[in-house]
Formats: sequence, structure tokens, C-alpha cells
Amino acid sequence: MLFGLVHYTPKGRFREPRREGDPLDRLLHRWYVRPMGKIRVIGLVKLANLVRRQLGGPVSATALDELRRRVAETLESIELGMEDYGVTAESLPAPSRKAYRFLKGLDLEAVEASEAADEEPYLRGTVSLPGLPRQVRWLTDQLSQQPSRERLGELYATLRDRLERVEDLLEREAIRPEHLKETSLGAVGWLRFFGRREWFDTCADAVVRAQRVFRGAMRGSARHPAPVTVAFQAIAGLFRARGTAEGTRISLPVPMVTFTDEALGLLAGRMLRKTGADEAIFERLLAPAYQNALAEFEALRGGDPASPGGTHHDLAAAFDRVNAAYFAGRLTAPRLVWGRTFTMRKFGHYDHVHDTVMVSGSLDAADVPVSAVEFIVYHELLHRELGLRWQNGRRAAHTPEFRRAEKRFPAYEQAQAVLRKLASRRG
Repeated sequence: MLFGLVHYTPKGRFREPRREGDPLDRLLHRWYVRPMGKIRVIGLVKLANLVRRQLGGPVSATALDELRRRVAETLESIELGMEDYGVTAESLPAPSRKAYRFLKGLDLEAVEASEAADEEPYLRGTVSLPGLPRQVRWLTDQLSQQPSRERLGELYATLRDRLERVEDLLEREAIRPEHLKETSLGAVGWLRFFGRREWFDTCADAVVRAQRVFRGAMRGSARHPAPVTVAFQAIAGLFRARGTAEGTRISLPVPMVTFTDEALGLLAGRMLRKTGADEAIFERLLAPAYQNALAEFEALRGGDPASPGGTHHDLAAAFDRVNAAYFAGRLTAPRLVWGRTFTMRKFGHYDHVHDTVMVSGSLDAADVPVSAVEFIVYHELLHRELGLRWQNGRRAAHTPEFRRAEKRFPAYEQAQAVLRKLASRRG
């Protein structure tokens, strides 16, 4: 098949459910048997997030029927598996357990299809383009070999050819960016961004400079064996470094092609834990050159699969209420997203670089009052308003000034009580 779900199988010992014919056993789920009788259902949290993403906006009758089918088959498969293994939902790790309860508590029959919703051929965030990330990886590997000017021209022609084929495919199959899974979406964005000749040339130059800087910094490092290669890819975070018998591959976010040699040196020191350069690195991430490249990359990638809508709470509506009540309506909306995991350790986060407020998916529940969601949104917007504070080279997020401002929230004590109760359930 050209499109389909991508399956990731962690290392470990697997046992298949004894029953035959479980419809999602071969499509979505495998049971990972852990020590002490713990089991994990691979793909369960992903399905819960898919449901929330789809229900976060208008949903067509066709999409709603597909969601009902998937959820019903998933719950049946899980419950048969638990019966076979002689366990209950309490034997699932916390994220899987919360995702199971989330799906179990949904009343999808009560959800009404929207006449305004387009009939979509695919559910949002479910389509992958097999082979495309591998083609992008090949192109980045070729660039890391510091090719000649003639070879660079050949690589650019190859990139443009791949991009045209992808665009034709997306148009022919009526695949919109929001239908794509994040890995495929990132690969499409990479091709579109570096398909512009000025960015391709910038990337080729940045690879040469970055490899010179990182190879110098990592010379003699046991954790990062030579040769060191650098690639600019659609990744989250500051960097990724992977050492193998063949050397070390360092992946950096696409907009870092704008980094100067000095900024790359700071990043190399941070990676090697030789310097506490967080403040200086954040300054470079917030600089116009990086932010402009980031904005262009995100615009070309398009189709952010994240949605502020939820099954019980809408982050966009929560932002509007908080903005009007506590900021006199003067704030522009940040990117608002639900977290991908059902964590109880961290209920929210503000990303200054991407101007993103993330709220834990655990709060998108019927028994969580709207005031608790609004408090988390207010808390994260305070981080945005007050900006980054640094003490001895480290970020000081919750300063006395921040704590005073936080307590201006009228339902502060009630929200704290709700969050403490939720946190106590994490085990």
C-alpha cells in the first residue's frame, strides 16, 4: 500500500493475544509484556490523540463513522486481550491506562456530524508517505559529503524532481497537509523549504560550516566517534546526536541553517556539556534570522496536525476567556495544542521559540473543570508575558514576580486542588 499506518515495534519480548481475528491486532496493537506483569498496548495513546484531534473541529459523517468503528474495535480488542492475559486496566502503564479510560468514557453516538465539515478521504494525521523520509535522509547524507558545485546542482535537480512528484501525488489523492502524519509532513516541508534555491544554497554552506565546528569540538570524544556528520532536518528540540560504529550523526532543526559559526560553537559546547550556554543559545533562537526562517518553514510545511479543540475542552475558547479577563484582550493568540501523552507530571508548557502553549491531554476530560484548564493557559501565558529570566546561566521560570502574578487568578486555590488531585492519580 502507498499509504497506511506506520508501526513502531520497541525492543522487547512480545506475545500475541491468543484469540484469532482481532481486527486491530494486525493494524494497530501489539502487547508488550513487561516485568512484574505490566503490559503495554502499542498505539493506544496515538489513537486517543487521533480521536481528540478529529473531534477538535467540525467532523463529517464519514469521518465520524470511521472514528466510531476504530474506537469500538480497539476497545473490543483491548478487553479481549486483557481477558486472555487475566489482567485489568490497572495493569496498564499510566499513559495507556488513561488513554483506555479516555476512549472508554467517550459517547461517540452522542456526537453529531457537522454539515459544514468537508467530506475528507482520510482522517487527520493518519496518512504516511512511505519512503519519503528515507529519500530526504539520502539527500541530507549527500550534502554532508561536501559535494562539488556540479554535484550540488545534480542534488538540487533531484530534490526538485522529488518535490514535483510529491506535489502531484498530494493533489491527485486529495491529501491535505493536515491528513499527513508528522514524519511525512516534516519530509514534505523539508522538500518545499530547500526546494527554494536560496535556502538550498544556504543549507549546503551551513553543512560545511557546522561539520567543521562540530568535528573540532568533538575531536577525541569517546561518546561521539569520528567521523561527525551534520544534517538539517525537520526535528523538534535543539539537536539529536547518535553515535554508531560508523561515526556520529548530528541532526539540527531546519532553521538552524541561519546560525553563525559562533552560534554553532555554543551549541556544540552545550551538546558536550562543556558550557552553560543556554541563555546565549536562546538569544540566537529568538533572533530575527532564526524566527523568519522558522516562520517560512512552518508556512511551507503547512497542515499543523495539532488542534486547540478537544473532546471536552477547547483551548482556543479558554485562551479567549483568559485573554479578555486578565490581559484586557491585547494578546495575540499563540499556537495552542494538547499534549500527545496523558501525563500527570506536567500539565502545561510554554515554548518561547515556537510561541506554543501546550496543555496536557489529561486535562481534556469531563471531570476536569474548565477553571483548571483556564488556569494552566493563564499560567503559560504568564511565561510568555514575563519573558525568559536567567540566573547564573539557568532559566528561572517561577520567580517571585511570577508567583505573585499567578495568584491573581481568582480560582487559584480551587485549580491547584484539582491539579493536586489529578497528580495523585499518576501511579
